[in-house]
Amino acid sequence: MAGKKITRQDAPPELWERQDGESAQAFQAFAAYRDMGAERSLHKVAEKLSKSDALMKRWSSQWHWGIRADAWDDELDRRSCRELQKGIAEMRKNHVGIAKAMLVKSLQALQRIPVDEMTPRDVATMVDVAAKLERISRGEVTERTEGKQTIAGEVSFGSIDLSKVSDEELAALDEITGKIFAE
Repeated sequence: MAGKKITRQDAPPELWERQDGESAQAFQAFAAYRDMGAERSLHKVAEKLSKSDALMKRWSSQWHWGIRADAWDDELDRRSCRELQKGIAEMRKNHVGIAKAMLVKSLQALQRIPVDEMTPRDVATMVDVAAKLERISRGEVTERTEGKQTIAGEVSFGSIDLSKVSDEELAALDEITGKIFAE
């Protein structure tokens, strides 16, 4: 025997919807109460609908307005959280697409720069940016703040201008300072 097709009308109503046996007037009063949010008050509903406070108290008790309004608040919060999560996921997807496009353009531009036209500063900047990009891609931290010092302007040792130093000389300097500061 085939099962009966279940429709929305067959499902029990949500707590914030009109309940079985609830009159249209009682539901109208509940809906006004439910939709007041933080300003909910039986007295305000009575005033708004030109009904007595006693009737609002009776309907509220009979139809469990407090519980139903709390369920409505919870539902609104769930909906809001879902929308927020969708927005965050969409934002991340957009940012990844933009980052990919930027990387393609950057690589194209980078490949057009002749190696012999690159300064040591260019090389150092590329190494720094590439290392940060790799760390970010692997979920690693990109900067350590403990004991970090910021140096503004040109980096020099006395009167030595490092922008005039060749790549080979920088590599040798790196090797020497590595030996000096090795533990």
